[in-house]
Amino acid sequence: MRARWACPDCGLDYDTIFPGDALVAVRSFPRRYRALLTTLEQEDDPHSILRRRPEPGTWSALEYTAHLADVLDELATRIRRVVVEDHPTVHAWDPDQRAAEARYAEQNREQVLAALEAACARLAGVLDGVDPGDWNRTGTMDWGERDALTLARDAVHEGAHHLRDLERGLRAVRGRPFDEDD
Repeated sequence: MRARWACPDCGLDYDTIFPGDALVAVRSFPRRYRALLTTLEQEDDPHSILRRRPEPGTWSALEYTAHLADVLDELATRIRRVVVEDHPTVHAWDPDQRAAEARYAEQNREQVLAALEAACARLAGVLDGVDPGDWNRTGTMDWGERDALTLARDAVHEGAHHLRDLERGLRAVRGRPFDEDD
C-alpha cells in the first residue's frame, strides 16, 4: 500500500487529486502563470523583474515558468509511455542542466508562456485520452515505480508548487515579504 503524501512546503495532498482534477489543473496553468508574468506593477520593468533571482540559489519567475513547460511536456511523454507500453523504464533529466542549456533566463516572456501553453495542451490531451482502467499502469522511473495517476499528480504538484514559487519570488525581488496567508 502506498503511503499518503502531501508536500511539506505547499501542502498539496496527492490523494485528493483524481484524473479529472489533474485535467482541470493542467488546463488552468497557462492562464494562472500568464496572470503573474503579465500583470506587473506600473513601476516594474518586466525584463528585469521577471529575470531577477530573489536569491542566488532560487530561480527567477521566468526560469520557473520555462522549467514548468519542460517538466509538463516531459510528464506528458512519461504518462503516454506508461499507458501504451508494457512497464517502460523512463530516465530523468537534470533540471539545472536543462535550465542552463536552454538558457531559461534569457528567453522571451511570450515565448516561455507559449511553450507553457503548448505543454499544457499536450499534457491535457494525454490525460484526457487515458482510459479509466489505465491509471494504475506503471513504469519505472529513476526514483522508483510510478503509476500513471501518480505522474498526473506530479504534474499538478509541479504547476501548483512553482506557482507559489513565482509568487514568493516576485514579492522578494520587489522587496516585499511573502505572507503565508496571501
